[in-house]
Amino acid sequence: MNSIIENQPLSRLYSFFSFGVALLFLGFYFYEDQLQWWQPTVPKLLPIALSGYLTLTISTIVATRKQRNIHTDQLLPYFMSDILFYGLLLLYLAPQQTDITAIMFITVGLGNFLVSKQYGFLLAAMATLMVLSNGFVYPEHQITDQVLSSSFISIGYFIEAAIIQSLKARISEARSSAEKSESQLLTASKINSIIIDRMQTGVCVVNNSGQILSLNRSVEERIAPSQAGENIPAEMFERMKVWQEHKLQNDDAIDLNLNNGNSYSVMISFAEINDVTTLIFIEDKDTVARRANQFKLESLARMAASIAHEIRNPLNAVCHAAQLIQDNPKLDEDDKRLCDIIVNQSTRMDAIIQNVLQISKRKTTEPKWLNLEQWIESFFHEFKQQNHVTFETSLTPMKIRFDPSQLYQVLWNLSSNAMRYGQASKDSPIIIEFKQLPKRASVLIMDNGPGISEHELSYLFEPFHTTSAKGTGLGLYLVKELCEANHAEIRYHNRLSGGACFEILFAPDFSHNKGIK
Repeated sequence: MNSIIENQPLSRLYSFFSFGVALLFLGFYFYEDQLQWWQPTVPKLLPIALSGYLTLTISTIVATRKQRNIHTDQLLPYFMSDILFYGLLLLYLAPQQTDITAIMFITVGLGNFLVSKQYGFLLAAMATLMVLSNGFVYPEHQITDQVLSSSFISIGYFIEAAIIQSLKARISEARSSAEKSESQLLTASKINSIIIDRMQTGVCVVNNSGQILSLNRSVEERIAPSQAGENIPAEMFERMKVWQEHKLQNDDAIDLNLNNGNSYSVMISFAEINDVTTLIFIEDKDTVARRANQFKLESLARMAASIAHEIRNPLNAVCHAAQLIQDNPKLDEDDKRLCDIIVNQSTRMDAIIQNVLQISKRKTTEPKWLNLEQWIESFFHEFKQQNHVTFETSLTPMKIRFDPSQLYQVLWNLSSNAMRYGQASKDSPIIIEFKQLPKRASVLIMDNGPGISEHELSYLFEPFHTTSAKGTGLGLYLVKELCEANHAEIRYHNRLSGGACFEILFAPDFSHNKGIK
């Protein structure tokens, strides 16, 4: 058993048992003339001994009631005192009263329940010693032809102690196994609760009347009312009743009218728990549409990569043939103009193919810690070697974690767009600004051009959308994909002074807010 007795009533039962035995002994003493139960050898000493034993039992009751937690073996002195007192009665005061040995059976049994194994056998040995001593000192009092002889009683004490200790060990093992299983179940339940609570999909348990029994955080943020004990919106309840009747899922979205006057579009599905409770899964319609669109784009990218790979060689042959025709000195101006168109459009198609292949065959992200201030200086140097542009910088020492080659591609695409659409040049520089936000680092890439119109903002990061006849429409889409692959976020802002501003926000756990030493 544990070091602290958890079954507190058992220790109190022993204290009241001892108190009852003391009162019983005193009752036999007061009616000794009629009962002749004690037949003491020292009559004057018997009431003193019984009064002392009564005092001892009262102190035992006080001790067990006063202490909330009684440690194992803490009651051992009381058990030993009881057995010694019974031995005193058998050896000196009432040697003819062999019924005391039966009372010691109960004391030894309770003692083995409440003390450890070695002390339990010690109590059995003490009781055995008292009984055998009585038989040795007063052999004329032994009734050898009865079952309850001294030797049998002595063996009985040890058998009783062994049985009780064995039962106690099994109970302790069963309790330990039950506590372990309970702990594992509680841990699993807590893990499941945390997982469900942090799921982006809303999970809600309701009864047949539509009352919310439990819900996760996502439901609280999406629907109203959003507390356990209240009812789900009427639109969801009607959909649930139809499902319960026909067992058919409806994939159509539901527009929920919230208490704040706004409308929220969700998609719901159901699962039966039992006859009275139903599990509802709630997902944002826009999120589902986004996932479907992402899956579609990935499928299209793989298909486009296959097509691009097949048309690349014929396209190169066409472009090369057009270039050879241009070199013909007898070619007139109209034919040269047509050849220029072929070469330019072939070059544009090749750029589209390159971007498609790059998206579909993008390497696994390998982020590294970068000293952004030093790293971006190297980028400026390479970019200005190939483009006639200047940079205006406001640099702050900071470290970020990003794949170097992918960060290079992100900044190259954004800087190229600043030149193409933002009119950046040597006289109108590209502005790079570092910011240290609370727990996040960010980089702003700005230009002084016309910016992006409100109409174009909704298509900003979609693939194959471009406002330029020479553009592929994949540059910003690729930038967004690379940022997300590195746990970063890209945002767009129109500058108040005019021009476009792209901001890269690095994830909190992927940036340092301390200067470089």
